Amino acid sequence: MTTVLLYILGIVVFVVILVVSVGWHELGHLIPAKAFGIKVSQYMIGFGKTIWSRPWRGTEYGVKWIPLGGYIRMAAMYTPHRSKKAPITGWRAQLASEARAASLRELEGLTPDQAFYTLSAPRKCVIMLGGPTMNLILALALTAIAGSGIGYYDTTTTLEAVSPCLTTEGATADDCGEGTLPGPAAGAGLRAGDVITAWNGQATGSWTDVTAAIGEAGEEPSTVTVDRNGQALTFTLTPVKVQDPDLGERSMVGITSHVGLVRQPLADAPKVLWQQVAASAKLYAGLPIGVWNTAVDLVKGNERSLDSPASIVGVARVSGEITTAIDSGLADAWRLRLGTWLQLAASLNIALWLFNLLPLLPLDGGHVANALFEGVRRTAAKARGKPDPGPADSARLMPLTYAVAGLLILMTVVLVLADIFNPVDLG
Repeated sequence: MTTVLLYILGIVVFVVILVVSVGWHELGHLIPAKAFGIKVSQYMIGFGKTIWSRPWRGTEYGVKWIPLGGYIRMAAMYTPHRSKKAPITGWRAQLASEARAASLRELEGLTPDQAFYTLSAPRKCVIMLGGPTMNLILALALTAIAGSGIGYYDTTTTLEAVSPCLTTEGATADDCGEGTLPGPAAGAGLRAGDVITAWNGQATGSWTDVTAAIGEAGEEPSTVTVDRNGQALTFTLTPVKVQDPDLGERSMVGITSHVGLVRQPLADAPKVLWQQVAASAKLYAGLPIGVWNTAVDLVKGNERSLDSPASIVGVARVSGEITTAIDSGLADAWRLRLGTWLQLAASLNIALWLFNLLPLLPLDGGHVANALFEGVRRTAAKARGKPDPGPADSARLMPLTYAVAGLLILMTVVLVLADIFNPVDLG
């Protein structure tokens, strides 16, 4: 397959990943909403003009042209009843009134218990947290498959090369001449392709175990057990100490690890997932500054940093470049590409999980925050023997909702333009 086709394939795979992840997220909202009896009129992946849609069991399922997200349309998310708080005026009042009127229209032909605003606070939280939770579950599953099913590219305990000699500065050499030392591993009989299974009787599950064992041996004789074509063989060798210019004095035996896909224990998946979550959280914490710096770099023509935030255009480009960067001559090239795509999908779902938990409307976290406020207010009123204050009038927050939506659109535009006209140089 040509480089161009591989690049296109990487982009197509990313688009599929994005669409599936968004659809999976929306299922997390749809399933509990229907389970609680809420009328869901639409389940859509994407925004803009509809490409395809079909009605089924009272819900229109469809796909739209712009894959920047998705939504389900639940009946009457905002209470049609005005809050008893001090009234807001002007354009803010107009936005709130329009939201209440829309909810009232959506109630036509429905019973009150089919409206979202009538749900209890816990049920609202279950529905709104359902989407991000589905992303987290998918991220964990993809991380487990990538690590335990495919593996990560790393050093292995298989020997790529066994050098006949070493230089006194710690490098391996194929031609033994003046100033070199005999390679202990080659002298003992080790060969390329041998898999080191134990060193001095201690099992070596990773290349780190091998290098640690060599260091601990110093210049003492060591027994090395290898698997050679299914046969267990044991050799005795004595490491030599050399003076490495960068690492100082260290023990060497003249072996090089084969770099390949190494499967990780399934139990490591949560730890790997947590590391990705921590990295993504750090990125989100600096997102406003990151977007500002990206805009400045775009205007001034500065080179963007590798940790610069990216839009879906930038991530699609990264997917294409990573796909082409993997040498097709490798025996496990397609397996490596598959593992890379799975890791990319896991990272995307972590990003969707964290982003949607931000306590800002219109994001899921904003609706959760409103439901928690409503629940606390009702619980407090009951404890004081006061009447139930009813659902929170979240329509009053429509100005904030529009402001946040506007900022998100502006951020998207800035990042898309930067990814088109000032992309990150991946080297």
